[in-house]
Amino acid sequence: MTTLSKFFQATNFIRYGVIAFLTLSSGLLTTLIPGGLIETRSFAHINPWILGSFNTFLTTLSLASLLLIYFVWQGYRGAFVASFISGLSYFLVYVLDLGHLFPVSPDAMPPVLLAIEVLGTIISLPLMLISGFGIKNNTKQLAQKQNPQLDRGLAGSKQVGMAIGIILIGMGIITFATRSAMGL
Repeated sequence: MTTLSKFFQATNFIRYGVIAFLTLSSGLLTTLIPGGLIETRSFAHINPWILGSFNTFLTTLSLASLLLIYFVWQGYRGAFVASFISGLSYFLVYVLDLGHLFPVSPDAMPPVLLAIEVLGTIISLPLMLISGFGIKNNTKQLAQKQNPQLDRGLAGSKQVGMAIGIILIGMGIITFATRSAMGL
């Protein structure tokens, strides 16, 4: 086993690394909400349903990344798989935009937007890598860890209240971003 492999096997390194890259990825994506200071391009030519769906995906990705931090910290089974999928999603979102594949705007990409998207692409790579080590090394060790409260689902009023709050925040972000991207 190589030294690098042993280094990545350290459970705390994996957890802290995944948490750090999830936080950075979510933060960078959040700064790119249409209508903000950085994402000023117009997407008025895109069908509102497609644009709304895309904004729903981006908002869900960012909020889910923040929620994943808790599950990675607690070492829950599947958290590293979800983190890997999040990293892959960030990578694809940025590469599709940088490659002018989707969404395409007639407006030029501002330099700050370009820098953030390149940085986001770069950050998604170690997120996937470290999450992969978490899948390989921690899932087996943590598979026995059970949390009866989590297994009951959203039974408690705190969880239901938090879920409703997150949904409302997400709907607000999606509405704002879609209206701003369409120039409304």
